[in-house]
Parts: sequence; structure tokens; C-alpha cells
Amino acid sequence: MSYVLLIDDDDAFRAMLAETLRALGLTVRDAPSAEAAFRDLDDPPTLAFVDLRIDGDDEAGLEILLALRERFAQLPVVMLTAYGEVTTAVAAMKAGALDFIEKPVNLERIRALAQSFFAPDDDPNETPPLLFGGIFPGDPPMREATALLHAAAATESPVLITGESGTGKELAAAFIHENSPRKDGPFVCVNCSAIPEALVESEMFGNVAGAFTGALKAREGRFAAAHGGTLFLDEIGEMALPLQAKLLRVLQEKTFEPVGSNKSRQVDVRIVAATNRPLAEALEGAQLREDLYYRISVFHVHLPPLRERPADILPLALQLLSQTGGARPVSLSPEAADMLRQHPWPGNIRELANAMERARFLARGGTIRPTHLPFAPAPAAVALPPHVPQAPVVPLLQMEQQLIANALRETDGNRTEAAKRLGMSRRALLYKLKRYGLS
Repeated sequence: MSYVLLIDDDDAFRAMLAETLRALGLTVRDAPSAEAAFRDLDDPPTLAFVDLRIDGDDEAGLEILLALRERFAQLPVVMLTAYGEVTTAVAAMKAGALDFIEKPVNLERIRALAQSFFAPDDDPNETPPLLFGGIFPGDPPMREATALLHAAAATESPVLITGESGTGKELAAAFIHENSPRKDGPFVCVNCSAIPEALVESEMFGNVAGAFTGALKAREGRFAAAHGGTLFLDEIGEMALPLQAKLLRVLQEKTFEPVGSNKSRQVDVRIVAATNRPLAEALEGAQLREDLYYRISVFHVHLPPLRERPADILPLALQLLSQTGGARPVSLSPEAADMLRQHPWPGNIRELANAMERARFLARGGTIRPTHLPFAPAPAAVALPPHVPQAPVVPLLQMEQQLIANALRETDGNRTEAAKRLGMSRRALLYKLKRYGLS
């Protein structure tokens, strides 16, 4: 018999949550303690919700989790937690908890989570729910990161997110904001590597009219725009050291001065920063001030590369396919799924997203096969007879530039159509245009 197991010592909360689940047509067995729950627990539950703290014991929920996982190894267990139980929550995720949800709980999230495990159709191509705002924590390396994201979201402390390019650092920052007390405020993103050095101070702090040549009117900076919300500073290691010093002052004093003004402005922002550089390298190379590092890394969350979380590849691929649109659904053939698992994904989630967008287009609403994937093995080369002159060897990058230029010329500069002809996403084409100076 399929049922939900609910263990929580708060009678009122347990009754409310049980009623919510029963309203979905689910069978619920609830208990106030481990002893009551394990009494006559012979049939495995389909899903379990367990409070981390029971009868004042911060370790009780973790012990229940371990006992459940020992008895039912594949049981998905969701931990319920109040703010402040960071260490235990991280330990629970390491021990195999599927998710943990802060109290007071979001009932819509509870309903969506429960329904995903009681779906009537057991389709292997069914898109699994991404439980953490788009971050799927199937593999252990991602569980600890996810637990820290949850814990960080519940605080006002600065957060530093590290990880290779394409691992989803902006997605993680958005998750922190959307699950924080500041969720109703603005979420402002700044790519520190994309702003010209001459303009970066004005971009960050704003300026008054006449502050510099071309400043015809006053301009609000990113700090002012993020007031009451979250400011995400991507690639903070690319920020010039003098500006890092000013950023440190803003964090300490919560005031700043627009360029050209001697009047301080109060600001209330929560800083989330990110870098793809190894921290030791950034600190030793003086690319990141040590005092700023300690100020912004109250919570340090490292996002592992996709190659270190193979169990997440297919769920992410299916989710990305569902997001790329198209009137007809697509599915993955077993051979294509194997190729996705085996690919090293140097570009991480960003590369996977581009691959799925391309594959959906090529599959035209059918089944995605290995030939639709950008890293499918090329057909074996046919050897030319000795008397046929060989074409001169052309550098690969030069060849790619020429192909892009030809596609743009044939489509009269239509980048969307050129990208389709080249078998890549428009976003990938724009990146290559910028890289080769063809824009």
C-alpha cells in the first residue's frame, strides 16, 4: 500500500500537514515520535516527512532518518526544520535526505512534492521535479550544497558561491533570494567582468549630473536599485581592487556615495557574490582582497561540476527539454541517455542546456537519438587515394569563424536563422560572435 509517513512532535502542525496530504487523496500515517512511527512499520512508505528536532533533541530527526534509510534504502525522506539548525540540516543531506523544508512550511511546495511521488504514470521519460528552485540534488556532492543554500536563504548574511563556469551560480543566487525574507524585494544581477573599468564605479553606485564627461543626468546605480533586496555580484574576482575596497566599506557601513557627490546614502542590501576562480588562486594572486573575502563568505557554497554529479544529468536534461518549449513533447532514447551520462560536460549545466535545445530542434518533436547530440561520434573518415591531392590543413578556429561568417551572409545577418543552420543555440552563436569579434 502506498502511503506517506509523517513524524513530528508538534500535534497541531502534524494534524495540519496530514490533512493537507489527505486532501490530495493520499494515505497518511502520522506519529509524534520514532517509537510510535516504527511500531508495526513493516510496509515501506512511498515518502516520509520527518521533523529534525523532536522533544527538544536536535539529533532525533537525524537518527530517525538513518534508521529509515537502513530499513528502506530507497525511501525518499524530506526533513522539516526550523531556522538555525544549519549543522544538523547539512548532516541530514549528507546522510541521504532528499530535501529539507523550513517551517513555517510552504504548503504548495509540500503538495507538489508529494504529488510527484504518487504520479499514476511511471514513465521513465517523465520530467522529475527539481526540488530546489531548479537545482536537482540527486548526487551526494550536490546535497551538501543544497543544504547550505537552504540555510543561507534563511539568514541575512553575505554568501559566496564558487564553482566552474556553467554550474548554475546565478540560479543558486536567485534561489537564495526567492527563499529569503527579502523575496519581495528586488533581485539585481551584476556581471563584474562585463562592465568597462571606467564605468564600473558609476554602474555600482550611480552618479550625479555632471560627475564626468557624458554624465548629462543623475543615474541610479545597482546598489540603489537593489535596496531592500539582494545584489548578486557575479565574477567578483574580476572587480578592480580599488572598487573592492569601496565595496567592503559599503558592506561594513551600509552607506555609499554616488560618483560626484559628497553626500552618503543609506542602503539595505544583502550581498551574494560568485566566482569561478579557485579561491586560493584568487587570494594568492591578489585578485580578491582577503578582508573582502572574509566579509562576503559568511556562507560559502561550492557548486560541484556536472561530471561529479552523474545521477543529476538525466533529470536535468529532461527538465531542460521541458523548458525549451515546442508543441510536441520529446523523449530520450536509451542510447542518447547513455551518451549524456558518459559525456564529461566541461561546460556544465550551460553546455547541457545548449545540447538539449539543439537536440529538441533536430528531433522535431520525436525521440532524441545520439545523432541529435552535438558530441555524437562523427562518421568514419574515408581515406583518399594516394594520387588525390590533400586539401591544406586549416586551423579549427579559423574554419569555425568562416562557417559562422558564411551562415550570416547566407541569412542576410539573421542570427536566429544562422544559429539554426549551424546547429547551435542563438545564445551559443552570440557567444562565438563576441569571441571572434564578428559582431
